[in-house]
Amino acid sequence: MAYYEKCIETVVEQLDKFNPEKDSPEQFLETVSTSLQTLSAQTQAFILEVLSGCLQYQRLLTIVVDAFYVRDGRLCLWADYSLFEVICYLATFQLDELGFQLFCNIIKSQPLDKMCKVPRSTYQLPKEQQLLEITKRYNRRKAEELLLRANMEEMRCAVPRSRGEPLVQDSKKQPRLQFGPRILKTPKLTFYKPNDDVPVKLNTAAILREGALYQRQVEKELQRVDQLVDGAGDFSEFLEWQKRMQAKDREEQLAAGECRRLQGKLSHEEAILARQHLMQENKQKANQKKEETAELMQQYAERRLQEERSMKELVEQVLETQKNVKVAQTKLLKVRQQIVQEVIEESRELLQRSTEAAKEEQRQRCELISQLRALEMQPTRKGKLVDLTQIPGYGLEGEMSIVELRERLALLKESQRREEEEKRDQIIQGKRAKSQELQNTVEQISLCRAAMGRSAALRWEEKKALSVGPGAPCQDERVLELQRRIEEKAAERHKQAALLHVSAPRAARPKPRAQLEAQHWLELERSRERRLRALQQEGSACGPARRLEAA
Repeated sequence: MAYYEKCIETVVEQLDKFNPEKDSPEQFLETVSTSLQTLSAQTQAFILEVLSGCLQYQRLLTIVVDAFYVRDGRLCLWADYSLFEVICYLATFQLDELGFQLFCNIIKSQPLDKMCKVPRSTYQLPKEQQLLEITKRYNRRKAEELLLRANMEEMRCAVPRSRGEPLVQDSKKQPRLQFGPRILKTPKLTFYKPNDDVPVKLNTAAILREGALYQRQVEKELQRVDQLVDGAGDFSEFLEWQKRMQAKDREEQLAAGECRRLQGKLSHEEAILARQHLMQENKQKANQKKEETAELMQQYAERRLQEERSMKELVEQVLETQKNVKVAQTKLLKVRQQIVQEVIEESRELLQRSTEAAKEEQRQRCELISQLRALEMQPTRKGKLVDLTQIPGYGLEGEMSIVELRERLALLKESQRREEEEKRDQIIQGKRAKSQELQNTVEQISLCRAAMGRSAALRWEEKKALSVGPGAPCQDERVLELQRRIEEKAAERHKQAALLHVSAPRAARPKPRAQLEAQHWLELERSRERRLRALQQEGSACGPARRLEAA
C-alpha cells in the first residue's frame, strides 16, 4: 500500500508542476525522468507511464473531473484536482493492464474520504425514532384539533340571550326560562402514547457471547453440586473464617479511613506552615529585589552615557563615508552600461536562432500534414458479410460457429442459475436454523438474567446487613503517628503565627478563609466521632442476631 501511495503522490506532485502554456510534454517528461534517477527502474517506468498518459489525455480528463466537481464533488478540495485526474486515467485507460485487484490496492492506498462517498443512512434517524416522531406529531395535531373545536363550541354557546328573545319552547315539554348562557363540557382529549417498549436488538455475536458466558456459569455450578454429592467437605469452617476475615477487613477499612482523615488534617497544617514560610520568603525576596533594582538603574545610566559617546563617533564616520560614495557610484554606472550592451547583443543572436528553428519546424509540419492528407485520400476496402452459422475452418480442436457458441453459453448460464438457486435455498435453510438457535439462546439468556438478578439482590441485602459491623477502628501505629505529627505541626503553626504577629501587626488577625477551613475540619472530626459511636452501638446490638443467623 505504501509503495502505490508514494508512486501516486509523486505523479500528482509532478502533474501540479506542469504548465501547458509554457512547458512542452516531451521536455517536461525528460526533466522528470532525470529527477527520478534515484528510484528503481520499475518505479520510474510506472510513474513516467502514468504521467505521460495523463498529459496525453489531459483534455478528456479535465472534462470528466470538472463534471465530477459540478455533480458530486461540491465538498471536495480543488487542491486534489490532479489526484482525481490520475485516478480517472487509471480507471479509464489502465484498468485492463493493471487488473482489478491491483487497481483496488491503489485506491485503498489513498485517503478514504477522498476515494469513497459516507452513506445516506449516516444522516438519517433510525426507524424506531422516526416512528416515535410521527406518533408525537400525530398526537399533537389531534390535540390541537380537539382543543380548537372545544374553544369554538365555548364561543358559540357563550353568546348571551338578548332582551327580546322569546322563551325556549319544546313540543313535548313545558316552556322554561333561559337565564344565561348554556355551559357545555369540553370533550375529553385522547392522547396516544408513543411506543416506548421497543425491544433492544442484539447482534448475533452479543447473543452467542452472553449465552456462552451463562453456559460456563451453569457448568461450574453443576460441577460444584457434583462435588458436594460426591462427599466434598463442609463450608461452615470456611464461612466462619470468611466472616472473621471480613470483620478484619472492615476494621482495616475504618483504620484506613481514619488515617486518610488524619493525613488530610496533617496536609492542612503543613499547607498553613508553608503559607507562613512563603510570606517570610516573599518579604526577603522583596528587599533583595529593591537592592538589585537600584544597582540595575545605576548600570543603566552608565550604559546610556557610553552609548551616546559611541553614537557621536558613528555619526562622524558616516559623514566621511558619504564623501567616498559618489566616486563608487560613477564606477558602478559605467560597469552596468557595459553589461547592458553585452546582454542586448546576446538577445539579438538568440532571437535570430529561434526564428530559424521556428521556420524549420513549420516546414516539417506542412510536410507531415500533406502526407496525412495523401493517406486519407487512398481508397479503403469494404468488409464482407459474416455468416454466423458458418464454422471458420481454422483447423482448431473443438471449433464451432457463433450460433452454436451462443447456444452453449445459454445452456451454461442456465446451469449456473440452477446452481445459484440451490445454493440460495441452502443458505436460507441455514439462516432459519441459525435464527431458531439464536432464539433459543435468547430465551435461555433471559432466564439466566432473571436468576442472576435475584441472586444479586440477595447478595446486596447480605452485604448491606454486614456493612454495619461492630468495633471501632483499632488505634494502630499509623494513626498514633499521624496524631503525634498533627500535634507537632499545630504547635509549630501557633509558634510561627506568634512570630508573624510580632513582626507584622496587620497579619495578626486570621483571614476569613482560614477560619472557614478550621471550622470545616472541626465539624468533619465531630461527624466522624458521631458515626463511630453509632457504628459501635449498632454492632453491639446486631452481634447476637448475626451469630444466631450464622449458627
